[in-house]
Amino acid sequence: MPEALRIRTIVALAAAFFSLASSAHATPDSCKSLRHLVLPATSIGLPTNGATITSATHHHQGSSGFCKVLGRIHPIDPTADDIRFELNLPEGPHGESIAWNNKALQYGGGTFDGYLAPADGLGRTAVSIASQPTPLARGYATFGSDGGHHKNYFPLPDAINALNAKFARNLEMQRNFAGDALKKVHDTAVAIITQRYGHPPTRMYFIGGSTGGREALRVAQRFPADYDGVLAAYPAWDQIELDLQFIRTAQALYAPGGFLGHAQTKLIQQAVLNSCDANDGLRDGIVSDPASCHVDPTILRCKDGHSHHGCLSDAQLHTLETFATPQHTAFTLEHNTDSIPGYNALSGANLDTTTGLLHYPMRNPVFLFNSFGYVIGNDVLRNFLPVGHHYDARNFDTSTAGPYRAELIRQAHEIDSTNSDLHAFTAHGGKLLLIHGATDTVIPTNSTIDYYHRLQSTMGADATATFARLYIIPGLGHGFGTFNAGFDTIGTLDAWADRNIAPTNLTITDNHNGRTRPLCDYPTYAHYNGTGDPNAASSFTCTNPTATSLQLAAQSSQLEAR
Repeated sequence: MPEALRIRTIVALAAAFFSLASSAHATPDSCKSLRHLVLPATSIGLPTNGATITSATHHHQGSSGFCKVLGRIHPIDPTADDIRFELNLPEGPHGESIAWNNKALQYGGGTFDGYLAPADGLGRTAVSIASQPTPLARGYATFGSDGGHHKNYFPLPDAINALNAKFARNLEMQRNFAGDALKKVHDTAVAIITQRYGHPPTRMYFIGGSTGGREALRVAQRFPADYDGVLAAYPAWDQIELDLQFIRTAQALYAPGGFLGHAQTKLIQQAVLNSCDANDGLRDGIVSDPASCHVDPTILRCKDGHSHHGCLSDAQLHTLETFATPQHTAFTLEHNTDSIPGYNALSGANLDTTTGLLHYPMRNPVFLFNSFGYVIGNDVLRNFLPVGHHYDARNFDTSTAGPYRAELIRQAHEIDSTNSDLHAFTAHGGKLLLIHGATDTVIPTNSTIDYYHRLQSTMGADATATFARLYIIPGLGHGFGTFNAGFDTIGTLDAWADRNIAPTNLTITDNHNGRTRPLCDYPTYAHYNGTGDPNAASSFTCTNPTATSLQLAAQSSQLEAR
């Protein structure tokens, strides 16, 4: 028996032994019987006050069904919130357990977590094909949680929780969000799965995007024996530097005359497309090789440096260059990180999605209407750092952190997923898929490329190729985009981890219209062959970027904002 599976079996059987609702043997139970299951703290690998099931009900799904289990994991601190979780157990139409494929998938959350919907395991995963059956429908037990915090904002939607960081004022809730909840929910789910089916999963996977991508890397780094494969899509792995980049770009946007409205962001993107769209052999509004695209932003400058139609003022030019260049701290954080790259604002990314719907800055920015970075940056500072509840992010020094340097370093230790030593994960055959859209304006595309290079440096390039793949998807932003890409995420991950079938010749599908492209291993990109249907993957070839392209990319990453 593989070591990782042996450990999971021991943990799960121990949980079943201590359960108040069952005897020591791990025999299959029905969905209904799970309603009274209570798990003691000893069944969970991190400190809790145990877990209880609040409901367990059978639901029909097509020709089969599933047992939907809702529960809560209770905190040590009585002032902290419970961790609310959902676990879905495949069943036959009449509750038979034969529908389960003996594998499980944990879903990651998003932004600040705080509600179940993104991670309830009922829907598709990040970067998947909308028309394909969900992992649950394919026989995987699926589960996720709210990250350990939740408030009722009725009549507003539950999703408001994902934009509220007040939970971070409680240390246990902050640590649950940082990663503790992932382990607590994993152990609870494995114990319940064992109770239902009589044995733990033979394979355990994790898929998440954004915050869920950070969580995916977190479990591979911190709980490597628990997982056989993880997929991290557009991961916020360098979370603290990312938050500082949010603040830095917001400071430029809200400086006098620096705001970029829709007219300016459209002007910037059109200049990039005019220069670079055809570099991949096809003019289609997608820059497939960002490394070959280097637009000099000064070509957009108004002659007198003041604001006019059809050009950028000096203040707006400064904002653009701030978005396109790295954020640096004057000190190192966890695992020697001290920076995060800029966005691909000069190689195809549209800043519209981060500057907001309005063409002017609001005095007090509101999510969607104005700067995403400002809204999130303010919330992070006011709740993760002791700056006060009315602090304005525009006053924060993103280089030195002022008097908050020590606390920022502590936060990075808690929350960042920067460890590139994955020897413990790969020792039992763990596999990693990294995905990022080339037009992401929330988390810089090049940050995931940086993490991949860190992996190669730590693990060795040849060794990295045996367990990890990186895919940069042109036209995809932060979960959506001009090319709203999807592929068989769980199938690809499962085939590699379970049957050692490495991913090759993959294809991505645009969920907007069904067109396809090759999913190219980094650093190659899809180049149009010059003939054939431009909506078919067969008309493209994965091509290595030129030495000039790579040199331009390296130079661009070193630029500093004016």
